[in-house]
Amino acid sequence: MKRKNFYEKLPAELLGCFYCFVEKKIKNGENLGRMLFEMNQIEKVARERGISLLELRIIGHWFIQKENNITKHEIE
Repeated sequence: MKRKNFYEKLPAELLGCFYCFVEKKIKNGENLGRMLFEMNQIEKVARERGISLLELRIIGHWFIQKENNITKHEIE
């Protein structure tokens, strides 16, 4: 029986956001073992979808920036 991967059902935008989040955690050395596992799962889904890691990073950064801009205007 195949084990479920949380990331398989996410749209590319959210997958990219998680990729950026996990990448940042790894760079900061936070919860390294778990973050490396999560990174592996995300990369596996991206490969299956034919999305390069560069594309995934760009998608994630764009989506995060878009959300930051929206919430910034809501606060003002």
